[in-house]
Amino acid sequence: MESWNPSQTLLPPNKLSKPGTMSILKLCCSFALVIIAALTLASNAIQFPKKSSHAAGPDHYHKLFLKAASNDSIAKHLKKLTEEPHVAGTPENFATADYVYSVFQSSGLDTHFADYEVLLTYPLSRSLSLSLPEGNTLHLKLQEEPVEGDSSSFNPKVIPTFHAYSPSGDVSAKIVFANYGREEDYDTLREMGVDPKGAIVIAKYGKIFRGDIVQIAAEAGAVATIVYSDPEKYGGNRTEGYYPYSRWLPPSGVQRGSIYGDIGDPLSPGWPSVADAERLSIDDPQINLPSIPSIPISAEDATIILKSLNGPLAPPDWHGALDLPAYHLGGGPAILNLHYKSNHTIAPIRNVIGLIKGSEEPDRYVLLGNHRDAWTFGAGDPNGGTATLLEIAERLGKLLKEGWRPRRSIVLCNWDAEEYALIGSTEWVEENYNLLFSSAVAYLNVDEAVIGPGFTAQATPQLDDLIRDIAKEVEDSDNPGKTIYDSLVASATDPLNPIERLGGGGSDFAAFVQHTGISTAQFSFGQDFPMYHSLYDDYKWMEKFGDPLFHRHTSMATIWGMTMLKLVDANILPFNYSTYADNLHSYVDVLEKQLKVEMEGNLKLRRSFNDHLVLAERGFIDSDGLPGNPWYKHLVYGPTQTNKYGTTSFPGISDSIARVNKISNDQTDENTWADVQHEIWRVARAIDRVALVLRGEFT
Repeated sequence: MESWNPSQTLLPPNKLSKPGTMSILKLCCSFALVIIAALTLASNAIQFPKKSSHAAGPDHYHKLFLKAASNDSIAKHLKKLTEEPHVAGTPENFATADYVYSVFQSSGLDTHFADYEVLLTYPLSRSLSLSLPEGNTLHLKLQEEPVEGDSSSFNPKVIPTFHAYSPSGDVSAKIVFANYGREEDYDTLREMGVDPKGAIVIAKYGKIFRGDIVQIAAEAGAVATIVYSDPEKYGGNRTEGYYPYSRWLPPSGVQRGSIYGDIGDPLSPGWPSVADAERLSIDDPQINLPSIPSIPISAEDATIILKSLNGPLAPPDWHGALDLPAYHLGGGPAILNLHYKSNHTIAPIRNVIGLIKGSEEPDRYVLLGNHRDAWTFGAGDPNGGTATLLEIAERLGKLLKEGWRPRRSIVLCNWDAEEYALIGSTEWVEENYNLLFSSAVAYLNVDEAVIGPGFTAQATPQLDDLIRDIAKEVEDSDNPGKTIYDSLVASATDPLNPIERLGGGGSDFAAFVQHTGISTAQFSFGQDFPMYHSLYDDYKWMEKFGDPLFHRHTSMATIWGMTMLKLVDANILPFNYSTYADNLHSYVDVLEKQLKVEMEGNLKLRRSFNDHLVLAERGFIDSDGLPGNPWYKHLVYGPTQTNKYGTTSFPGISDSIARVNKISNDQTDENTWADVQHEIWRVARAIDRVALVLRGEFT
C-alpha cells in the first residue's frame, strides 16, 4: 500500500413521425434562417471610412506584434513553469502564479490575483491486488517508472496516480472488461450474458470523459472502476518503442484526472467560492460527487488483470494492443481487491488576471485564457499555453511602449484548478457574471497549446471567418510554403468545415460559452497526446518530441494574439452569424435587397450595432439550463448527460430523445414525446430571443 503526503442527427428517422415533432423543428430552423440571413446582410453591408490621421493605425501595431515573435522567450517560460510538479492547491503551483504575475506586471499590464477557497482532493493511500483461484495474490505496482535521461521523472514531489473526487473505499469483487465504458458497451455486455452488477469494471481511456466512465459503471451496478491507457492509442500500437526513445507513453505510464461530472467548486454550485461564501455540506444531495471508488492504472498493470479473466471473448473491435493472447469479458475467476483513501479538503486556489484598458471602449472586453495547474509538470497540458500567453503579454508590452492603446480592453486570464473541474475560471465567471454578460466581446482559450503537429480550432460559428482569415496569413513552420489554414484543413475531420464546435466541458471555455453565452474560440496544435496527465508530460518530452524548436508555440502566439487584436481594434466586430445557419442544418435564402445603413463616423450607432452582435449569442442561454445539467445553459451547443466532453447540437433535445429510446416501443405514446417537444419549443423561444436582440426593437 502506498501513501502520499502533502453534430449528431437530432431526431432519428424512426422518431420523426411522432405527432408535432417535425413541424415544430422545421418552424424553429426556418425562423433561424430569416434571422441569420438578416444579420449577415447587415454585417456585410456596413462600411466605415478609415480615420484620416497621421498617427499610426492598428495595422502598424499589428505588424509590430508579428515582428516581436520569439520562440526563445516561450521556451524560457516553459522551462521555468515546469521545473516542479504543480498540482492545484500546492505551494509549487502558487510559485507558478507568482511567476505569471511578474511577467504580466513587467509587460505593463494592470495585474492582480483572484483567489478562491474550493473543494480539492488528494490521494492518501491506494492499492490493488489480484487474488487468483489457486490461492496466489499478485500486488500491482501502481507506479510510473522514471526514464533514462529525464531527471524530472525522478522528482519525489510528483503526486501518485489517482482520480480526483473518487470516494474512499475498500472493495473486493470479480472483474468485468467494459471496453470504453460507454452505455453501448454495457448493452453489448448484457447481450453477451455478462452482468457488471457487483463487479469492478476495467475500461480503456478514450471516446468519453473518464467521469462518465465511472458514472455509467455505477448506474450499471458496478462497485468500483479501474481505467487504463491501452497502447493501441497511447503506445503507438507497441510498434515504435516508448519514451524516451519515441513519443509514446511507457507501459508504466498512467493518466491521472478528475472524475467529477459537474463544473466549478462542488460546494458552491452557481455562486463564487470566495473566502466568506456559503458552502454546502459535502454530503448535500445537490453535490453530484462520484459514488464508487475509481483508480487509474497503467497498461502494464492492466495486462496482469486482463490476463486473469475468462468468460466470453470480447468483440474484435474491443481488442487493443496489450500483450495478451485475447481480450475476455470476465466475470471471474480472479478477484480484484481495491483500496483507496482520499483527502477531500477545502484549499486555496489563485487565478492571475492582467488588464490593458481600452482607449475608446474601455468597458468592452476581449479575454484570453489558459490554465496553469497541472497533474505533474504540465509541459503539454497546460503550460505550453501558459508560456504562449506570457509571450503574448510581452509582445503587447512592446506595443504599449511604442504608444499603442487597444480600442477595447484586453484581459489576460491565467486560471487555477482547471484539472479538478474547471474551477478557477468557473468561480471567476460566476463572480463577474453580470459584467461579463453585458460587456464581454469574446473569450479565446488555449489549453494544450502544442502536443504535436497539425493546427485545430473550435469556435462558436460567428468567429469562423475571422479565424480562417488569420490562419491563411500565418506560415506553417512544419510545411514551408503552406499556411496554418492548410494545416487546419488537413487536420480536420470535415475539410469543408474545418473549424469545429465548442460545447462540452473539456476546458475553461465552458463557463464563458455554456454559462454566459459569450462568443468563444479555442486553439491547439496536435490532437492525440500520449503523455496526457502522466509523469512524462515534462519539458524534456516537449523539447524532444512535442516542438523541438518551439516554432509551433510561436505560431500559436501569433494566431491567438492576432485574433485578439482584430477583435479589440476593429471598428465593427468581425462576427459573421451566417455560419449559424449551416450549424442549424439549413440554408440561408440570400435576400437580393441590400441593406444600406448611414452611420459613417457615428460612434454611438456603431457601438449599438456592435453590442447587438455581442449580445446575440446570449440569446441562446436559457435560465433553466439543460435537463439534468442546469449549469449548462446554451441550448444550441452543449454536452449530453452521458458524454460531458463531447459537443452536441441541441443537447436538450438529444437527451430527451435518448430517454425516449430507453423506453420500449409498447410503452410509448404521445405523452412520452411531450419532453422532446418541450425541448424543441425551448430552442424555438431562444431563437426568438436572438431575433429580438439583433433587431434591437420592442415587439
